[in-house]
Amino acid sequence: MKSIPVLTEKTILELEKSLEKLVQVKYNKTRLPFVTLKYAQTLDGKIATVTGDSRWISGPSSLGLAHRMRSSHDAVLVGVNTIIRDDPRLTVRLTKGKNPQKIIVDSRLRMPLDSNILKGEAAPDAIIATTSLSDQGKIKRIQSTGAEVWLLKKDRLDRVELQNLLKELGQRNFRSILVEGGSKIITSFFKKRLADHLVVFIANKIVGRGINSVSLSTPYGFKNLVSFSSLRYFLSGDDVILEALINK
Repeated sequence: MKSIPVLTEKTILELEKSLEKLVQVKYNKTRLPFVTLKYAQTLDGKIATVTGDSRWISGPSSLGLAHRMRSSHDAVLVGVNTIIRDDPRLTVRLTKGKNPQKIIVDSRLRMPLDSNILKGEAAPDAIIATTSLSDQGKIKRIQSTGAEVWLLKKDRLDRVELQNLLKELGQRNFRSILVEGGSKIITSFFKKRLADHLVVFIANKIVGRGINSVSLSTPYGFKNLVSFSSLRYFLSGDDVILEALINK
């Protein structure tokens, strides 16, 4: 049985170079950003326990790589549930590089006003994507922190229309987006076939009951399932990293 190669600095540089070419090709052709879905999960496909605890599924070397991925993208995108549950900073702390723009998908502006991404120097790097269902007073309070608030179209479930969000990002010269979760956002990008690239950090742990990384319901048979090409696996500490392109 062929062993899984260890992820080295040389391999990382090669991956970054090849992905940059894909980013440029897509943006030149469509004026839409190249979308990478990145998340950590257990062997049984869970990104958190039943209580929502997700720190830390993957090991130190994988966390460092995750921060490096942030620095190599124009923006990192998460859903409001991630903000409410984890209150992340979404910065680059474990590696050298620039902090990406932060995009929060929050259809009804449920995020707390004291969230880390709205504090101090972090706020001007934050874009809150919401809809007309949001409270106007809260919109103004968020804008007063220095963050941007984008009012976007709603989908049939009254959530931010992700296609419209990507179009707006492309028009503002965002060429690459790193989607970090949570489960609902990841699932939506899969379901709407909006993502181009997948990176999964698979930890050598089992949770049992917990929150699934992806919750797709597929009533149309196997021919309509999400599929992938160019699958590759690497070892990162005790974790296995799966990297692949997503077929459209």
